[in-house]
Amino acid sequence: MSDNLDLSSVTTIVHDLKTPITSIMGFIELLQKDDHDEEKRQSFYNIIATESARLLKMVNDVLYVSRTSEQKSKENKTENNESCNIGVQIHKYVKELAPLAEKRNINVDINMNAGNIYVSVPESKVARILTNIIENAIKYNRESGKVFIDVSEEGSSVIIRIRDTGVGIASEELDKVFDKFYRSSTSKKMNIDGTGLGLAIAKDIVESYGGEIKVESELGKCTEFMISLPISKFEE
Repeated sequence: MSDNLDLSSVTTIVHDLKTPITSIMGFIELLQKDDHDEEKRQSFYNIIATESARLLKMVNDVLYVSRTSEQKSKENKTENNESCNIGVQIHKYVKELAPLAEKRNINVDINMNAGNIYVSVPESKVARILTNIIENAIKYNRESGKVFIDVSEEGSSVIIRIRDTGVGIASEELDKVFDKFYRSSTSKKMNIDGTGLGLAIAKDIVESYGGEIKVESELGKCTEFMISLPISKFEE
């Protein structure tokens, strides 16, 4: 698929950006007009903060794919010696996504079958990989479902498997999920918003650091992403 934004892609992105903006404006208006108790005001603030973070992520995703390969290559070169503790990062982003998981009563189980492992990928890039895939595992799950995150060491790589008990992906769509701007039929049916860039960005980052990402799914039952990242020889 071309990296260029066609009219359809632009329309979809603009439409999805309107959702958090409308929500933020609505709750600000409520705060300005009505006299609410402290608990109610705090709930509004939390929603505004969540929607603002979602909006920022969507904008950053669009900016990321708009950059040229040359720009990305230069950035990667400046980060060659950066590494991060993969276990610490996984727990960090699961905690950040806890409100979303709690809202849908999703249980996230982390199983570390490896020691204190550092990967040769900067924390900022690991954040993009993990948040995109873990968030999807929660959003596309069934109510009261589960997400299993297993981490193991295989040779010079760390293997991260993220499996959900959700709606799954149709076999004919599996080879498209990493395409830029691709929105699955499931996301449309479930009315789940997004730019269709998260998985494309995750794959781009993983491969740019010498890793690999794969997906397997059974429609109506589960989806599992397998991420392989190189282990760092240097610990920060």
